[in-house]
Amino acid sequence: MSNEKYNIERNFTDMTQWLETPLGKNLLDIETSLLEQMINRRFGYHLLQLSCADVAVYEDSPIGHKFCLTPSTKVKNGSLVAQAEAIPLAAEAVDMVVLHHVLDYSSDPHQLLREADRVLIAGGYLLIIGFNPFSTWGVRHRFGRKAGKSPWKSSLLSSFRLSDWLKLLDFKVEQIHYGLYSLPVNSPGLIRYSSLLGKLAQRLNWPTGGIYVISAKKQALAMTPIREPWKAIPSKTKGLALGDNASIAPTQQHKKTLH
Repeated sequence: MSNEKYNIERNFTDMTQWLETPLGKNLLDIETSLLEQMINRRFGYHLLQLSCADVAVYEDSPIGHKFCLTPSTKVKNGSLVAQAEAIPLAAEAVDMVVLHHVLDYSSDPHQLLREADRVLIAGGYLLIIGFNPFSTWGVRHRFGRKAGKSPWKSSLLSSFRLSDWLKLLDFKVEQIHYGLYSLPVNSPGLIRYSSLLGKLAQRLNWPTGGIYVISAKKQALAMTPIREPWKAIPSKTKGLALGDNASIAPTQQHKKTLH
């Protein structure tokens, strides 16, 4: 096993365990609440989730077939094992793609985003959940990366940068919601206290929340019909009905023959 693959699987396991802590559970609750506003009115046949952990955040989706791509076989929610930067699906295969913090931990976020674009149908939706660098959680990430512990060892991308990338890929960013205004401290009492203050901030959608959720629609390319050029009509044929079997009438006079 290569070092890169080992690090990906190790981070996946660490994040799964961290999401069982009080701080991790609070994170998932808020993310589920934000996603519910965007996901329950999106219909289709197939939904693909790529996540940083063994969790499923798509339960509120009405889409019938929902599945996860994971880097390991030792998971509960995974049905497809592969690297997120090389999705083993045909082009335009799914109606919705959910990227759950997977860009935060990707070694090549540009390639991952291009792969998500490739497998998504025209008119399909891309939902991105990420940590907000312009928040108290972003500050904690900045100082916690040296320790090398999850979830603080990610490389954060702002919602503004991702919006620019999405526009280059012909996506229309329809919504950006922020949440998680609690301090990044693993204390149940402090989480409850700061969550009360965070409800007002979330209602106002302040861009200082610890996470963001972006909803973007893949634009369909406009089709320009190709028309055959008009052919010049000889002056002596003016007034004749034109059709598939129309022919130019002879110039000399003919008498009708009655039988």
